[in-house]
Amino acid sequence: MPMKIVLIAPYENLARDAEEVCRAYGERVEILLGRMEEGVRLGRRAVAEGAAVLISRGGTCLRLAEQAGVPVVEIAVTAYDVLRALTRAAERGKRIGVAGFTNVIDGLAELRPILRVPVVPIEITGEDEESRRRLEAAVRDEGVDCLVGDTSVVMQGANLGVPCVLIESGKTAIWSAIQEAKRIVAARMAERRVQTTLRTAIDRANQGLLVLDGGTVAFANRTLLAWIGRDTCAGLPARQCLPPSLCDFADAAPEGHRSDVIRVGGQLCFAERHCLGEEGRVMVVLSRVEEIESAERQVRQKRAMGGHVAHYTFDDLYGPSRAMRAVVARAIHFAQTDSSVLIVGETGTGKEVLAQSIHNASPRARGPFVAVNCAALPDQLLESELFGYEDGAFTGARRGGKPGLFELAHGGTIFLDEIGETPLHVQQRLLRVLQERQVMRIGGERVIPVDVRVIAATNQPLWQFVQEGKFRKDLFFRIDVLRLHTVPLRERREDIPELTERLLHQLWYKRKGVGARPRIDPAIYPILQDYHWPGNVRELQNMCDYLVATAGSGRIGMAEILDWLEHKALPDTAPKEAPAAPGTGEVPPVDATLEDVERWAVERMLQHTGGDLTRAAQTLGISRTTLWRKLKQWQADAGSAGHGTNLA
Repeated sequence: MPMKIVLIAPYENLARDAEEVCRAYGERVEILLGRMEEGVRLGRRAVAEGAAVLISRGGTCLRLAEQAGVPVVEIAVTAYDVLRALTRAAERGKRIGVAGFTNVIDGLAELRPILRVPVVPIEITGEDEESRRRLEAAVRDEGVDCLVGDTSVVMQGANLGVPCVLIESGKTAIWSAIQEAKRIVAARMAERRVQTTLRTAIDRANQGLLVLDGGTVAFANRTLLAWIGRDTCAGLPARQCLPPSLCDFADAAPEGHRSDVIRVGGQLCFAERHCLGEEGRVMVVLSRVEEIESAERQVRQKRAMGGHVAHYTFDDLYGPSRAMRAVVARAIHFAQTDSSVLIVGETGTGKEVLAQSIHNASPRARGPFVAVNCAALPDQLLESELFGYEDGAFTGARRGGKPGLFELAHGGTIFLDEIGETPLHVQQRLLRVLQERQVMRIGGERVIPVDVRVIAATNQPLWQFVQEGKFRKDLFFRIDVLRLHTVPLRERREDIPELTERLLHQLWYKRKGVGARPRIDPAIYPILQDYHWPGNVRELQNMCDYLVATAGSGRIGMAEILDWLEHKALPDTAPKEAPAAPGTGEVPPVDATLEDVERWAVERMLQHTGGDLTRAAQTLGISRTTLWRKLKQWQADAGSAGHGTNLA
């Protein structure tokens, strides 16, 4: 039910002005006419009918504030209102008495210096005998011949036979009072909503909640009432309506926090008592032991799954090349099935990123993603990690046993990386798990059902391993249901600029923006695209990481690329034949010397600039003279080795 605002007007003109204000501004305010005790009676009735805030003025407002039991907003009497009344009174008397409550008398002091007629302040408190004597004394002893005040002053002045002028509140003051009342209503409605929400939340909580105040039930939520089979307990003595076990727990010394396990209405509960700081006020929270045990099991399961989460999605597999788009599109289709997937590709081509993306796009996305590198663990350890073991299965086994990765992957996906390195005896157990969807721990006899999707990956010629007897044929066909081939970076060279930009930004962002933001010279991209990238995207990421860490100015040019190549170059440990002349276009081998790499980079840049030495030198970050000197030196070296070189 909406909260009402009711205005109690002590005089008719105020009621009329209030109605005009409400019509003009579209305010919904109920207006009643009544002064003093009659106004209080009307206000009480309005509160009983749902009024949340009352508005009035003068003595009526003061009485309402004392007796109504709801907020009361006063229509202010402004200095302008008093001045207007005094102006009218000056036409009817020569010595004016201004009668009113303390606030009116205090405000009068500011007006007296500008008034042209004598003004006598008369402080009254209403229509009591003392107020009447003060008015009579002012008229009789001080020569007051006109009274100014509220409705009570006007009525008493009429009995004394003295002309009176009513201090009327202006429409602005009425509007301001209505706005204040609306603010109070809005605040009370917001408070009511909060209380309703809290009460609903408390009533719907699984825990029982009880508040006692000096041995009397102040509050009991619905959960607790349902446990003890009652509709209400509020206001009743605790011993009269609550189980003795609960009363004993709440009353037991010492004061402060206390906990115990008690039985309440057939429920075994963990009870906590808190003193609320007020004398004799206690709160008891009751949680069912059964629910606590269930929550503990969930926590243990969550901890067991700790870290087994897939972070990558298909959005992380970016690149505009047709080859990359085809792999992603195929993987998206595979994600919707539950069949095994075999991912084949070179090192560093993102096989695990692809596996995680498939998992996150599949119906198993809410389940765990468990990854294991089959080549990283010794044979016996790999077997125990995959299938788990029972207590005492072998020397050094954890007490109580340990679940295997297949158990931890239940309901989700297990990723078997480098599966080609799996020993044959482990392959046999792995095949059985995939066929039967059951796992038996090492040293155990219990068969544990598992619901797991398998994604395997390899960078080895797996079918060749089958032919050589290194990999079981039946296991090969079990995992090779859906096959994906990742694309080497050298076969998607058009992706290199975008990949480089994104990796540089990501790595700089991970450093929380420390240092200048890296910006690579676009002229470098042809050089990067000509490089063979034996480590694929992983090597590209390593390069970007190095550049972000070392490029202090943020600008990345040919000098920074050469610095990276020098950093990663292997030492020249064997004598070499004379280097090929620039222009051969061959990519330097992994163990190339820095001079070989430098010659290769210069060759690529000259090809890119069409032989323009000036542009090539600017991009390489060296002077044209230095570039010319290097070319002359390489030409001389090539000539002595029997190679011809063209510097054009």
